[in-house]
Amino acid sequence: MKQFWDIKSLHLDKILLFRMGDFFEMFYDDATKAAPILGITLTQRNKKSEDQTPMCGVPHHSIGGQINKLLAAGLKIAICDQVEDPKLAKGLVKRAVTRILTPGMVYDSDTLESTQSHFITALDKSSVSFTDTTTGESFYFLVDGYAQALKLIQILPVAELVLDETVWTVTELEIIKKSLPIVTHHKVEKALLADIPASADLLRQYILSLADEKIQNVLQPFVKRETEHRLNLSTQTLRHLEIFSTYKGDEQGSLFQAINRTKTSSGARLLRQWILFPLRNKQSIEKRFDLIHFFREDMYLLKKLREILSGMGDIERRMSKIAQPQCNARDLTSLAASVDYALDALDKSQNILKSQINTEVLSDLVNEIKKTVLEDAPLTLKQGFIIQKGVSSELDELIELSTNAQSHVEKMEAQEKEATGINSLKIRYNNVFGFYIEITHLHKDKVPKHYQRKQTLANAERFCTDELIELEKKVLSAQTKRNDLEYAIFDALRSKVLNTASELLKLASYCAELDVLAGLSWLSLEESYCRPAFATSGELKLTQSRHPVVEQFQRGKFVANNIELDKNDCYLITGPNMAGKSTLMRQVALTALLAQMGSYVPATEAVLPLYDSIFTRIGASDQLSEGLSTFMVEMTETATMLKQATANSLLILDEVGRGTATFDGLCLAQSILEHILNDVKAQVFFATHYHELTSMDQVFTQVKNVHMKIHDHNGIIEFLHILNFGPAGQSYGVQVAELAGLPKSITERAKLLLHDLENKKSSVQVVEKVIEKVVEKTVPAVKATNQLSLFDKPAVDPKAEALMEELRKLSITNTSPLQALNQIAKWQDSLN
Repeated sequence: MKQFWDIKSLHLDKILLFRMGDFFEMFYDDATKAAPILGITLTQRNKKSEDQTPMCGVPHHSIGGQINKLLAAGLKIAICDQVEDPKLAKGLVKRAVTRILTPGMVYDSDTLESTQSHFITALDKSSVSFTDTTTGESFYFLVDGYAQALKLIQILPVAELVLDETVWTVTELEIIKKSLPIVTHHKVEKALLADIPASADLLRQYILSLADEKIQNVLQPFVKRETEHRLNLSTQTLRHLEIFSTYKGDEQGSLFQAINRTKTSSGARLLRQWILFPLRNKQSIEKRFDLIHFFREDMYLLKKLREILSGMGDIERRMSKIAQPQCNARDLTSLAASVDYALDALDKSQNILKSQINTEVLSDLVNEIKKTVLEDAPLTLKQGFIIQKGVSSELDELIELSTNAQSHVEKMEAQEKEATGINSLKIRYNNVFGFYIEITHLHKDKVPKHYQRKQTLANAERFCTDELIELEKKVLSAQTKRNDLEYAIFDALRSKVLNTASELLKLASYCAELDVLAGLSWLSLEESYCRPAFATSGELKLTQSRHPVVEQFQRGKFVANNIELDKNDCYLITGPNMAGKSTLMRQVALTALLAQMGSYVPATEAVLPLYDSIFTRIGASDQLSEGLSTFMVEMTETATMLKQATANSLLILDEVGRGTATFDGLCLAQSILEHILNDVKAQVFFATHYHELTSMDQVFTQVKNVHMKIHDHNGIIEFLHILNFGPAGQSYGVQVAELAGLPKSITERAKLLLHDLENKKSSVQVVEKVIEKVVEKTVPAVKATNQLSLFDKPAVDPKAEALMEELRKLSITNTSPLQALNQIAKWQDSLN
């Protein structure tokens, strides 16, 4: 264990994978941490002795998936491999750390989710930079403070954040670590790259400090990206609209799953970015519409392209793997096949995306790989059988010798028999003398003079010749030489591939964009989407609008609706749960998102504004780990929305204020809506169960009362999901509870209580009006210009005072409607 501790002492913050034979072993705390994550048994090093060292291990050939599990858990890893052949080792096999991995660095990209990027990011006070080491993609944003940077980090799939802690305060570091707990500290002594932000330079230096130098070939130059001309989507909006996963965490049922018709992994990753960063530039959006229209008009080309793309592998991630130490020959053959398909797609598409790609260089590279590497080459590189015949005459001779050694021996034996006339002559081999010629004593007088005696036996003599010694050298060293030469040829070809990385990645990028556009074209035809238009006046008009996800689960049953709003207008939506209010609001937001990412939309006609942001406040959730209740989360998200929204934003609010007492919630809901209408002036969809708010249309002309139509037949309701103008008649809460399956005894009791409460509410309202009249008649009016003294008492008629006392003593909640009416009649008589 001394060798283990010598190496472990240099990597105390990492899990050390210690190679022992065919296994990577972990010991002590490393084993204790790793075993439950990997789901393997924790054992002891030697159960029969007093050595209770905890340990666990995994086979070296399946280490990739296990490493990614440890990285996903936020652990760092040091891979300690055997750096000499155990057969040649004198004593203990030499071992050394050959690779260090962190959560942002990937051991084997094949074990990752193929449709999702895997970013490692770095942050400084004015910029945030991202790199996906599995594809080489690198970009940065200039930001106004780290708060804006953290928003970007939260919406992108970031595995690790790198910081230079010397530029941050303790408080700032605490805030940053709350957003992303996997934080690594790295300091840059000297800038490596010019003309890029400090965060990009920090990130590139950190990656190069961990990875093989060959990764530089696949890391693309940093590209500046803008947020100013993009539709702003917060993490709350992405969650509320179920963009990439449902509330349950499933991809099935998300927008991405519903619209993803891509055929390649790189296309799916690009589609995710188009969804995350929709456009605000009308010209750029229309360009995407034009390309979709182009494909829709040529169905043969569209089908052919999608057929070709379906055979194309992941060029970006294959290139990344080729730059890693665990690259093998099949990675090159796989790359060649992928590039072949990609070049075919480029040719068939007539280069409609106008990309400058050197197809001649790539075609030559593909042909060279095909002519050089065997298709069924083994996964190991240093045991030969990876290079084809005809590549090197020297290698061909070695292949011939190593695979046909016996035939060479037989050929020499036949030649010697013919030359000596000794038919019993044999050429044999043993571990002591190697190859030798054996001649019986009967024919020893025929032995040629150039034969060299090696051994005398009872019945025979053994000889060798210069030719036989030379053959022995060739045969015995042929396999070793073959292995070394094949690896050298492979490594040279691998270097050539990496030197062509820029052209290969340009081709991959072209095909990814082609795949997304072809996929959106196919989606628009498959689901009958229309090309949207953008209104400069800010109006929203959707004809036969549908929800892009829900309609795919309700084939032929989804009810489309027409939606029309002028700039700054509000749809105030009332009606029971399950009627379709939330679906309607979400489909408007999703339609806007699809339109601005350059996709056709689910409607027969669509005219939309160009929004700068989409804000949502939908659903109930709490954050117990942060000590936040459902209502607090609701108010926090609403506050953020109101601070950031502009007149060009789209606001979706669903049942605001429901998380607190009724009157508090009602007052908050009305105040929030008034603020939006008066100050923010954004287009807003506001769903509520507070029917009192429907009277706001008398004060605010922007408010349009709408409801989802219900068919009520003798208390049995049917949701029609049709949008109608005007407020809803009632909430149908008890009927919805019946549909949900509550016991009949409960719903019947609820109906009785509801009926009683409604009657009492009517009584209260009548009595309150009577009280107002009584006060008006019995208390002398005070002119507005006269101010009463603090100590003055208004003059009150004794008869009226007695009546007031009766009013005070009356128990309104215990008075039936009939009793209330009788009492009111009595009071009226006394007043008259």
